[in-house]
Amino acid sequence: MKKIHSIIILAMSSVKRLIAVLDLPADIDDFITKVNGIYNSMNTSALFASLAAKLATLLTNIGKLQTAHNGTKTVPPTHTIAERDTELGKVKGNMRTLVGNVQELADATPASAEVIITSAGMKVKKQGSINKQDFVVSDGELSGSALLVAKGIPSGKGFHCWAMSNDGLVWEFIYPTMAATTIVDGLTIGKTKIFRHCEIRKDGPTDWMVAEPHIVR
Repeated sequence: MKKIHSIIILAMSSVKRLIAVLDLPADIDDFITKVNGIYNSMNTSALFASLAAKLATLLTNIGKLQTAHNGTKTVPPTHTIAERDTELGKVKGNMRTLVGNVQELADATPASAEVIITSAGMKVKKQGSINKQDFVVSDGELSGSALLVAKGIPSGKGFHCWAMSNDGLVWEFIYPTMAATTIVDGLTIGKTKIFRHCEIRKDGPTDWMVAEPHIVR
């Protein structure tokens, strides 16, 4: 049986990991302004020279989104909402990739993490150390699986909701349980997954708890 305790070791550490957050607005005009700002910040910083090709793609897609969005407001419209949303999806995909790249750079040099994240025009979220009341993730018994445990929360007091993500932006919900633990299998070995948990109680749901990013083994 394979058990690697890297997540538990991280949970005991007092080191606070800084998380890159996009915080993109829902309004399309505000969204375009925000992603343009992130592009300009990253494109003018030597910290992100290795991402030049991805930034060029982002700029092209922002231009297409702006054109399509403007086209939905002309009389008669020159673009449909569906066409605009297609371009919007492309830009969101670009941003998910870039926030992951920025996070990788920040994790590689923790002492400069805040400078790296803010230089990208992104927000910084501090993720503190994990204690016995928090949500932790470790390897499952089988390769390609993960064991999720909401520590300190008794089973049977409410439903436990789980979700996983590749980037912390787009979440895939996992089947809820009555138990404060669940196993997720069928994961790609070597990939990093982010998991979160909340409890549904009689008085409503708790806040989501996010565990340290977990490398699938």
